Amino acid sequence: MGMMTTLRDRMHVVLWALLALFVLSMTVGGLVGGANIIDQLLGRISPSDAIGAVNGELITPDQFNQAVNARVEAVRNSSGEISDQQMEAIREEVWNAFIEERLTAQAIDDLDIRVTDDEIIDHLENNPPIDIQRLFYANNQFDKETYHQALNTPGMMDWAPIESWMREFFIPRFKLQQYINMSAIVSQEDVKDEFIKRNTDFTISALHVTSESVKDIVSPPTEAEMKQNYQSRLDDFQQDEKRHVSYVSWAKAPNAEDTLRVIEEATSIIAQANSGQDFISLANIHTQDPGNQISPDSGRGGDLGWFGKNQMVGTFETAAFGAKKGDVVGPVLSQFGYHIIKVEDMRKKGDDKEVKARHILLKIEMGQNTRSDYRRKATLFSYDAQDYGFSAAQDSHLVQSLNANTIGEKDIFLGTLGPFRSAVRWAFNAEMGATSDPLESNEYYAVFSLDSITLEGVKPFEDAKIQVRATLSRDRENDAAKSLAIELKNSVDSGALFDAIAKDNKSIELIPSDTKKLSGSFVSLGRSDQITGALLNARNGDLIGPVKTYRGYSIIQVMEISPFDSTSWLAQKDLVRLDLVRQKQNRVYQSWMADMKNDADIVDNRKYYF
Repeated sequence: MGMMTTLRDRMHVVLWALLALFVLSMTVGGLVGGANIIDQLLGRISPSDAIGAVNGELITPDQFNQAVNARVEAVRNSSGEISDQQMEAIREEVWNAFIEERLTAQAIDDLDIRVTDDEIIDHLENNPPIDIQRLFYANNQFDKETYHQALNTPGMMDWAPIESWMREFFIPRFKLQQYINMSAIVSQEDVKDEFIKRNTDFTISALHVTSESVKDIVSPPTEAEMKQNYQSRLDDFQQDEKRHVSYVSWAKAPNAEDTLRVIEEATSIIAQANSGQDFISLANIHTQDPGNQISPDSGRGGDLGWFGKNQMVGTFETAAFGAKKGDVVGPVLSQFGYHIIKVEDMRKKGDDKEVKARHILLKIEMGQNTRSDYRRKATLFSYDAQDYGFSAAQDSHLVQSLNANTIGEKDIFLGTLGPFRSAVRWAFNAEMGATSDPLESNEYYAVFSLDSITLEGVKPFEDAKIQVRATLSRDRENDAAKSLAIELKNSVDSGALFDAIAKDNKSIELIPSDTKKLSGSFVSLGRSDQITGALLNARNGDLIGPVKTYRGYSIIQVMEISPFDSTSWLAQKDLVRLDLVRQKQNRVYQSWMADMKNDADIVDNRKYYF
């Protein structure tokens, strides 16, 4: 009876988990009611009807917001408050999940993937999904015996919701994954090469010609060459519309009044502790130290345990070690806020002294009066800027503006203000010369002026000039490094020694000897597919190169390759194969999904909402 009760309680939990997995797939649908008939006829997706669409299937604002809110709640439960930057990251994560789920569901339909009763039974009996296994966890392990008892005992559990989830969600995606994985082929040669990379030591010496070392002998590109290069690849300089703004900001920071308020609170708590109130209770009520919390209903009472010198910040340590057993001292200021310290005990540990203490941390945070004052300043500035002009308002309010240029419509960060999505949205909805109302982020109040607009199109040559020069210079430096490396190899082939070459040319980096596995990074050369490929095909004594590195080109002398370990090969080859298969499957899936996204008709209306 107890087992059945436990399973039914868990069933309630797992149904909610399965519901969460269903959310994205079950919200796939066509046009919602109320859509503009002209938009429908012309194939347009109105922002009022959908926050996005994938091949005509809408993502409604309600669907998107429900998924975002669920994710926000999960993050808050695990890590507390959410910043503007985290909020944007969550929206991006949810958006990508919707896109990928829509494309997955459409692929399942296109491939006509169906699920039979026998497949459901086979999965439940032989390969139950981890979400189902969690129903039957005991001591953090899957209890197979209890699971099969529930599976084969009529009435012990209601399997209908699980069967529906298996049929509509889990197995179709499992079969699609198997279909995609068919192209993830790993050969015996692949496995052997990977084993060698992980287990074989390669001892080399090398000469490294870096691009930096030949920079002085490469002629800079001329104006004509840069213009020709620019004209030959205009597509590389396509840019979206950009907005350019000025802004005045007020950082949300505590002031002297807030500091005084915290000091007064600390003084009151100290008085309560000195009058006999339990310090543990006071700590659990008042401390803002996140490490104090054990659960929503219990804390550690400010317990810091035993600590010695140089383990705490300076002011805290001075106060704690300067007190006597039983003293309550403070408020003590550190970079974290004000501390109230109770010294519970002291002891000698060798020649050193240790203290056992508890503390209450009171952070110096912006109070409501301070917040209202900043908001009032921003509001008055905005009124004057709109009435008399942005520059005139700066003079009368004795503030200076900063600039944020080349803002893109999807940008999150803005100038020195950090994440400020509402300001970006304002900039793309405003007219030239407009001044904003006060806008607010987690860290600032700010007022903005839209100074100029750069229209969508090809970036002008003058704006692209630095990029063009850098590209041409880098290509020339790489060519020069390769040419010099070829000369060096010819010299070595003619009998020259690495030491002598490096001595005559101080700009060339000499690696006298270095031993690494190919999964590691060689001194100066680093690690690259070109180096790995060259050494995999090399033998003892070979001179190879020029080999491309991330910094230039190298000539490599293979001094010694450790013998192939056949015993380790027999022990590891199956695990290496399994690892490679998983890596290949992941790459194949990512490539498949990227192709699906590139081929899909995806409408993104998020800019109208966030």
